Amino acid sequence: MNENTFDEFLTSGNTNISNLIIQNYSKLGMTEKDLIVYLELSLYAQKGIQFPMASNMANDTGMDESTIYTIIQGLIKLGIIELKTVIDHHQQRDIYSLTPIFKRLEVLLTQQSDENQKNQLMSATEELFKKIEVEFGRPISPIEQDQVHQWIDDDHYSIELIDLALKEAILNQAYSMKYMDRILISWEKSNIKTAEQLQERRKKLGY
Repeated sequence: MNENTFDEFLTSGNTNISNLIIQNYSKLGMTEKDLIVYLELSLYAQKGIQFPMASNMANDTGMDESTIYTIIQGLIKLGIIELKTVIDHHQQRDIYSLTPIFKRLEVLLTQQSDENQKNQLMSATEELFKKIEVEFGRPISPIEQDQVHQWIDDDHYSIELIDLALKEAILNQAYSMKYMDRILISWEKSNIKTAEQLQERRKKLGY
């Protein structure tokens, strides 16, 4: 690399963009070209140019101006960017706001988190079914499965607490959901709905 090229490399600056955008752009409905145009808009915005000329962006990207306009309109429809009119020194001017993408990302990440929690709960519930079947020495019926789902969804008992109720039932050689239900109701009357609360109560009672 010759000296002039190296100097240009050093003085050209950098464009900062969240890794979350790069990692999730396709999940937001963006194509690779959409991402390039968003990066271009970010580049100009960080230079203080919030409404860059399409001709300049076309020159940078190798796309034609009509493609740039089409992509920008698509990004607006996706809620990735917003075209806003602001008052600057008593004059109106248009700018591209690049912040709407973060609201989209927030919704996406919340959905992903909720989906992960749902999958984890489903997996834990399936494991609980298997434990009950092993301890009871038989398959559990659909009605018994509904009982477990009711404990989780309606009564809001944790999987860990139901598992402890199962262990308590087995210790008493009571292989039935009704017995487990009586245990859980007894614990609930003592304001116990989690394994941690049960452990704390047992510590206070000394067992």
